Amino acid sequence: MKRSAVCVLAALACGACANGGASSQGRRIGTGLVVEYGLAHSGVEPKAGLQAMSDKGARLFGGMMEGWYGGASTNSYIAGHLPSTVRVTWRTDTVPGRDFTTGRVIGDYLIEVDKRVPDEVIRYANAGPGRALRLVFRIKDDGVLFGWDVEEKFGGLLVNTMRGGDVPCYDMPRASNATPTCTEGPLQSAPWYSPLGFKRVAQ
Repeated sequence: MKRSAVCVLAALACGACANGGASSQGRRIGTGLVVEYGLAHSGVEPKAGLQAMSDKGARLFGGMMEGWYGGASTNSYIAGHLPSTVRVTWRTDTVPGRDFTTGRVIGDYLIEVDKRVPDEVIRYANAGPGRALRLVFRIKDDGVLFGWDVEEKFGGLLVNTMRGGDVPCYDMPRASNATPTCTEGPLQSAPWYSPLGFKRVAQ
């Protein structure tokens, strides 16, 4: 999985600017915001001209998405406001170098983001140092799955807590002996959590 740290876009940090100062922005994320995206399963067709735009005009991700396992990508942003909605589109018959403006749009989906992420998840993300809210998008041929969790460090690894939405904890294959790193609740309630580090659980 590839991680690329990028500068936060002004439209993501200043949610009210695009509406003449009206307070229509999503809830404040006091730590970081991570956006992960990938194809939903191995049978999904490659997506050319793929991009996701927030309601305030910030591009959260974009490019050609071909792979499934090992093909998910992650973009990281500094603190800002949670997008109210994200529009995900992809195209066909694009011209190289102009993937986002040429060809024909064949996928166009508007995803509710701010309304779907529970308040308790935002509070948990904002409460701990080093935590970041993570938005997870999985692209299908006929739609987009959306989920969320909180990314934090534990036992020398990045783990994902408070997972919810359309995307289960382990939506991509992992080795049978891999350390579990995802849970639907807070870190300390995870079956693999111990004050001393990870504890062994049945696979």
